[in-house]
Amino acid sequence: MKSILRHLKGEGLKAQLLRGAGGSAGIEAVSMLLSLVSGVLLARTLGPENYGTYSFALSVIALLSLPVKAGLPTLLVREIATNQLIERWGLIQGLLRFSNGVALAFSVLVAALATLWFSWRGDVDASIFLWGVWLLPLMALEAVRAGILRGMRWILSAQVPEKLVRPFVLILMLGTGLFLGWELTALAAMQFQLIAAFVAFVIGSALLSKALPGNVRRATPEYALKPWIASLVPLTLFVGLKLLDSQVAVLFLGILATAEEVGLFRVAATGAGLVAIGLLAVNMAMAPQIARLYKAGEMKKLQKVITFSTRAVSVISFPIAIIFIVWGEWVISFVFGEEYAEAATALAILCIGQLVNTSAGSVGLVLNMTGNDKLTFVGATIALVTNSILGLILIPLFGLNGAAISFSLSISVWNIFLFIMVKWKVGINTFFVYW
Repeated sequence: MKSILRHLKGEGLKAQLLRGAGGSAGIEAVSMLLSLVSGVLLARTLGPENYGTYSFALSVIALLSLPVKAGLPTLLVREIATNQLIERWGLIQGLLRFSNGVALAFSVLVAALATLWFSWRGDVDASIFLWGVWLLPLMALEAVRAGILRGMRWILSAQVPEKLVRPFVLILMLGTGLFLGWELTALAAMQFQLIAAFVAFVIGSALLSKALPGNVRRATPEYALKPWIASLVPLTLFVGLKLLDSQVAVLFLGILATAEEVGLFRVAATGAGLVAIGLLAVNMAMAPQIARLYKAGEMKKLQKVITFSTRAVSVISFPIAIIFIVWGEWVISFVFGEEYAEAATALAILCIGQLVNTSAGSVGLVLNMTGNDKLTFVGATIALVTNSILGLILIPLFGLNGAAISFSLSISVWNIFLFIMVKWKVGINTFFVYW
């Protein structure tokens, strides 16, 4: 304990990482709790079928965000971290303008096209999507803002709006509606999501304004469009494929199974996501550090930091996974209600996949932050193909559990492939056991 406190008080790299990861872990924990509360409120109020409809709509919106979010946040983290190190303030200013322009243009275009399509359909489900598509500009600008702050190592400020403010506002509106006796529908839930996203955007903009260095504000914009676009293409494809991979199970369940099974899978995925909370927190703090250490050629220090972070993640993830695998049915019934108990087997399967994910460490992050983003694209393609093929085979046979198996196997394939690539291209071992 004294050693940990000593590291926390220092100004070295490990101290920065511990503080950043510790703060991120706290935010992730609170965010997970808030998401759990909002999920419970929605699941209990809407019921499995309507909750499944709402979840399916959110998954479609997430897919529409692919050209919106793109790879901009990852590009921003890497380029801002490296250019801040060499004090190229003009390039940072140019990158900010470039990223905001691209994000806004793509998001408005996609939202407008989606609005035309759903307006033409005109049914009840279409009205849910019609409200949801206007999340896209807010999501795009929020992703850019978070990438800028992470690149400048304002790790906690980067996360607060999206991970704390947005779910808190959503819970506040859901609770108020239930207290006043409003009839909560999937459409109302989507409208609440839009309001919560807008509030988070306003607060995030204020945080960015406060954090932006004076050197960047005063700098004349410089542009390196060719290398930015060259990196943006594989990063965009990588982010898009990973997002698609995370949503394939829900989409296939919505098409090949029932809305009820979509709702059950959403509950199982929410629980399994807790297993990876440590990895998410560490990745938030690690990204700019990896870029800076690699740029400086400090490979031994980079290996120590990655080994330390992966072991810390494993200490968090293993106990959570064991609890859900052994007592998952009781936990789900207690939190969400007896009607969701069927999700217990899927929860256990998803937890196994997340254990592989956390044990392999920050494989994708290391490749992206060291300029090997084309390999993460290849890995994401392999994972998506694996998930899609297995999903088409297993979901008609096993429904909810088939979706869980296909996703867990795809995430395992992704981590194994990228672990080998990191070892080969960067010379770093990301696994929690170092050799």
